[in-house]
Amino acid sequence: MTPGLMKHKATAGALRAASEIEPNPALRQSIAEIIDRQAGLRDILELLENIISEAGDLIEGRSPELVVHARAAIRTYGDVTARRAE
Repeated sequence: MTPGLMKHKATAGALRAASEIEPNPALRQSIAEIIDRQAGLRDILELLENIISEAGDLIEGRSPELVVHARAAIRTYGDVTARRAE
């Protein structure tokens, strides 16, 4: 399956935004997925996760605080499964 066709869960941030926008809980998941897709957040988070996994040690050697901030962003804006993986 190509990355563009993979189904992802909405990020926590998009779910929070959807709950502010939509009072009907049945519609929140689809709205959150649209928010993520339109914002490009999912793609950016995946790219950041890939960079950390491939070059995290190298980056951490030169700028440990940069890796800390990147991981914090992934925890904050990523989905629940990404947080459990850490």
